[in-house]
Amino acid sequence: MFEFLWKKKGPAVQKEATKPVQQPRAVEQGVAPGTQLHYDPDLVSNLVADHRALLGIFGEIGTAMNQKNMVRVKQKLGEFGDGLRGHLLKENIRFYVYLQHSLEGDDENAAIMHEFRNEMQHIGKVVADFLHKYTAEDEGWVWDEKMWQSFQEEVGGIGKVLTKRIQTEENVLYPLYLPPNEYR
Repeated sequence: MFEFLWKKKGPAVQKEATKPVQQPRAVEQGVAPGTQLHYDPDLVSNLVADHRALLGIFGEIGTAMNQKNMVRVKQKLGEFGDGLRGHLLKENIRFYVYLQHSLEGDDENAAIMHEFRNEMQHIGKVVADFLHKYTAEDEGWVWDEKMWQSFQEEVGGIGKVLTKRIQTEENVLYPLYLPPNEYR
């Protein structure tokens, strides 16, 4: 699905395509079966660091909200959105695809992974809609008391969902990410 990210462009592709390529066994190369995704021993710690950074930004959103500083709120919402999109992209490409291939034959853990992935797609859409709602530049759109109250309620709900999601990812999902030779 995201193969375009790894493909080289231009004449180099044509040269490489004519060379016979011997495929090493996945376990020997540390890749997930059926992919070219290598196991990254730092991936989980990087994802956890993303979580900490996102929670920090979310805390700054709360502080700006309590001060009713609309400019700062919008700035922090933008930072949060950028960080979240980067994190989700990393998870989708490097974590879930690797795990999907690595868990073939392990129906129970594959089902857990798929449930997490589907849930995160739903959460991602809700958060994206929230971010768009409160960062859209709309002339005549005023952050009156009603808007602040609505924002505060939505931020609280999103904060609870994200905090719970981060805890379950780190405690249940991330431990499933292992080097290829440790599956089965």
